[in-house]
Amino acid sequence: MSLELELKFLVGAADAPQVGKLLALYGQVTANPAQPLLNAYFDTPQQWFRRHDMGLRSRQKQGKFEQTIKLAGQQHGALQIRPEYNLPCAGVVPELAAFPSNIWPAQAEPAVLQQHLLELFRTDFIRQSWQLTSPQALIEIVYDQGEVRSGERRQLISELELELLDGDALALFDLAEFLLQALPLRAGWLSKAARGYQLYLQHGTPYPPEIPLSVLPAERLLRHLQRLQQLENCYSQQLNLALLQDVAAELQLLADILQDEGEQLLASQGRGLLRQLVEQQGLLFNQQSYQLWLLKLSRLLWQRQQSGC
Repeated sequence: MSLELELKFLVGAADAPQVGKLLALYGQVTANPAQPLLNAYFDTPQQWFRRHDMGLRSRQKQGKFEQTIKLAGQQHGALQIRPEYNLPCAGVVPELAAFPSNIWPAQAEPAVLQQHLLELFRTDFIRQSWQLTSPQALIEIVYDQGEVRSGERRQLISELELELLDGDALALFDLAEFLLQALPLRAGWLSKAARGYQLYLQHGTPYPPEIPLSVLPAERLLRHLQRLQQLENCYSQQLNLALLQDVAAELQLLADILQDEGEQLLASQGRGLLRQLVEQQGLLFNQQSYQLWLLKLSRLLWQRQQSGC
């Protein structure tokens, strides 16, 4: 098992060629040849894997197949953390018996699931990758350009991912801040698999429920940041002014929580962003100031988790 720790951003295809040049300015970087990655995602007709917050994928790379199961993970704003298991397989259809028995929920029957596996969608793309070496960390940076495909439905992929291979996770945030100051990046809230399920099911991001008052104080900031990103994504898909008011209310609530928790600078920046949101409406989401604020919140949440706060 490996623990995937990454920051994901959406980037325009026209801006992507700048990534390699910026990395060369940032530190010691090695570029790898671009390669096509063909990915098929599987589930049962009843979506057993999705209902258990698991992802099942096979990948063809350089003529060989690899199968992956991703387990339930955590999201700290732009930071995504998921345990994953990667194993070789003979072909495009995953072989569930090869995975460790302890990853399955109670009452799961991998042999029965195997009989009902169905390919739901594909994510095929060209991957350009680099490795950045510093005294603090070893980081892989990848740019993926291609499409999510389910039947006749298509959605473009143009994503930048920063993944920690070794070392201090805070180095991820330092690199992301450097790139955000030079490129118009936007935090990528949805994984490729989540986008694939949306295409397969033919619906957008569901409207997120209210956060219950029973949520522990230590979890409030994370839960409301997640809800802000969900609301932002809903607005971007629908461009509904009522949704924009919900985004504003959530942004105000986050600023209040930060104020209560002694994060004065982030609280003040949040209120400044709220004023911009009222003036500029949805244009705020593409602006550097908003994306840097999300990144700082993500960093704060990661540091708190590591310190046990």
